[in-house]
Amino acid sequence: MRISSFLTKKFLKSLFFPAHNRGAALPKRLVKLLKNSPGIWDLPELPEIGSPTSKSGLIAKSQRKLSEKFKVKECFFGVNGASGLIQSAVIAMANPGDYILVPRNIHVSVIKICASQNINLIFFDLEYAIETGHYRPITEKWLKNVFNKINFNKEKIVGIILVSPTYHGYSIDLNPLIDLCHKKNLPVLVDEAHGSYFLFCENLDLPKSSLLSNADLVVHSLHKSLNGLTQTAVLWYKGDLVNEQKLIKSINLLQTTSPSSLLLSSCEESLNDWLNKKSLSRYQKRILEAKSIYKKLLQKQIPLIETQDPLKIILNTSKVGIDGFTADKFFYRNGLIAELPEMMTLTFCLGFANQRDFLNLFEKLWNKLLLNTKKSKSLEVFKSPFKLVQAPEIGIGIAWRSKTQSIPFSQSLNRISGDIICPYPPGIPLLVPGEKIDIDRFNWINNQSLCNKDLVNFNIRVILK
Repeated sequence: MRISSFLTKKFLKSLFFPAHNRGAALPKRLVKLLKNSPGIWDLPELPEIGSPTSKSGLIAKSQRKLSEKFKVKECFFGVNGASGLIQSAVIAMANPGDYILVPRNIHVSVIKICASQNINLIFFDLEYAIETGHYRPITEKWLKNVFNKINFNKEKIVGIILVSPTYHGYSIDLNPLIDLCHKKNLPVLVDEAHGSYFLFCENLDLPKSSLLSNADLVVHSLHKSLNGLTQTAVLWYKGDLVNEQKLIKSINLLQTTSPSSLLLSSCEESLNDWLNKKSLSRYQKRILEAKSIYKKLLQKQIPLIETQDPLKIILNTSKVGIDGFTADKFFYRNGLIAELPEMMTLTFCLGFANQRDFLNLFEKLWNKLLLNTKKSKSLEVFKSPFKLVQAPEIGIGIAWRSKTQSIPFSQSLNRISGDIICPYPPGIPLLVPGEKIDIDRFNWINNQSLCNKDLVNFNIRVILK
């Protein structure tokens, strides 16, 4: 089958990103644009259009308008996903040789930019739930314990990244944590890729958007948690601890010199669509419907995990002795496509389209899954191999550039990784360059390979002795 043919293939339900549900919830003005002659929107950086870092043009005008609306210093559209803007923010905070503090559930894009720029990372572990294997949201008490483990006089730590909400939708008010960081003079970058729509729904008992906090930099994905096209994102610049000119230089360094006018238009339209009262009312209705769907599924005795994001339906497959990978294959074969399978759970993303027929279909397939799938009694979360605070044995940048050899992972015990091991999604690395593959990490990854096909009999690059 050709790629173009597969792109038009129809499924019963596409419950994965992007959240516009294969066009069903795209902004009307963007739909109108796409219905014009094919390619009419494929334009370069004409003077009238400009680019995300231009001082004039339609893009600059749109970004200024949004900055004023949300009372921030600047906003920048991105066409290389939230990843590209997170990477720009990282190198605006840190110079080569500096340290930044990051949680273990950091996105792999951070690892890649630190490897390329020779920026050092100090990881802090997070509490996780035994029944799901998911990281819980970080609390002020937890971050204080992390800070107590760090000698701030020894390492030049120049910033911290917080992730909220997580991929699954776990979230918490970040204001106390950000205040704690600012007392250490640490600028805070919040990866809020999965919580963009929180900004528009303060009246629906949802988590407070970090853009309404005193974070210095906030990155939103517009395809994961608004209704933009894939690769669209926005970076909001707020605080005083990051130099604005350095931020602009960083964006210019990483962005393409030929940004897609279609994607830039999608950035604008997906944000403006939520500022339109009529559209906002429709999307808020979808969110209330999602809350209702969750409650009705629970009433039908379907085991779900509660998070702070009602658009995420997380099936706790382990409750019935089925791993998430097996369940995912079953649903996929039956035309209902999920977003993220894991050992204990399977995550579906409802998105912003109408899901009126979801309940009956889901219940029908769930009952069919129970009847036709072999159960296991041995499903369990594997104990985290991480210390509360831990840095790689060798700097990520140095390890990335070191001479390596490729060996089977089964032979890698006590070697230093020269590789990133990161099954995708969700893009959270299990191992980064410079980390030692000690016995705890070795067993942990081996156990995860029992169900994850990306980790079966794989090779890893290790640094030459």
